[in-house]
Amino acid sequence: MLDADGEPCRDTSYRLVVDETSFDFRELEPDRLTHLLDDFNDALGDVLRERPVATAEWWLEHSCLDGCELADFLYVRGGPGDEVSPDVRRRTAVLMDRCRTWDIDEDAAVPDTVSVAGQPRELAWTLGHALRRTLKGHTMACLVFPADSVIAGGWQPVASPTDGAESELYFLRSAPGLTAFWRGLYERENVPERLFPNLAADAFPSLVLAGSLSFRKFDGTYRELRSWVVKVLGVLDDHFADALERHAGLPDQIQAELGRFGIDLSPESPNTRAKERVMRQRDVDHDGETYRCEWHAKQHPARNRVHFTLPEQRLGGRILVGIFVDHLDT
Repeated sequence: MLDADGEPCRDTSYRLVVDETSFDFRELEPDRLTHLLDDFNDALGDVLRERPVATAEWWLEHSCLDGCELADFLYVRGGPGDEVSPDVRRRTAVLMDRCRTWDIDEDAAVPDTVSVAGQPRELAWTLGHALRRTLKGHTMACLVFPADSVIAGGWQPVASPTDGAESELYFLRSAPGLTAFWRGLYERENVPERLFPNLAADAFPSLVLAGSLSFRKFDGTYRELRSWVVKVLGVLDDHFADALERHAGLPDQIQAELGRFGIDLSPESPNTRAKERVMRQRDVDHDGETYRCEWHAKQHPARNRVHFTLPEQRLGGRILVGIFVDHLDT
């Protein structure tokens, strides 16, 4: 990707890179390869709509087949790529060109060989670059070609054999997998309380966090409660709306299904809902509107609640997380 002066764009804010070593097309039949490239294009396109992605300047020089570099595969007529849909190959090239390049000058000691979960990867400068950035406190994720059977998804240990440097990178094959990456940053980068909401739109896209939320209203410190809150919000984001629809809103069945994820949640009891004065404690003002947070997750029977709404049309179907509290009146 070029800037206004015709030079490669440089940016330090990106969290995602494309792992060029995963482009190994050997032993893939043309139809299968076309399908997998299409999947990769969908994933990269989805990510690029939301955030920057970086590639190595020389990604086109990576060998994807014996004696065939990506440049030949994608661009050369009459070459090995001809058996794959030209539209799919063209889209791959366009999307990769939309990525910015990571700066080789950022760290002159980028390793070219790393191991991922104990498996060596050669000519892996981008993985080495991502490892260096992660060790500096800028945790990275790597988008891989979906046929890569060596690298499993999620957090994987990556090490440099030259100097013994080691950390974990997050590997994904589709855009939805990114939510777990953002959630993992809370603990991995020790995100402070004041910055907790900053990751929320990426970590919990189906939720809205009220501006009035405060960990100080819990019984316990932010450090003690952060991982539990992240787990609660993750389960709400991933499963609550589907469970609500699947079980026609029946609380016991929803509670049983989501309990399998280690979360204890329920609506207020009929006795509590019958007390309007008490129920008003569950009302939350957000963007000039009032929402009633009738459901809650609890850390302990006697303390610490996260109160939230049902999916709200006023919020585009998202759930408002409105109250962090030790305990409200019942």
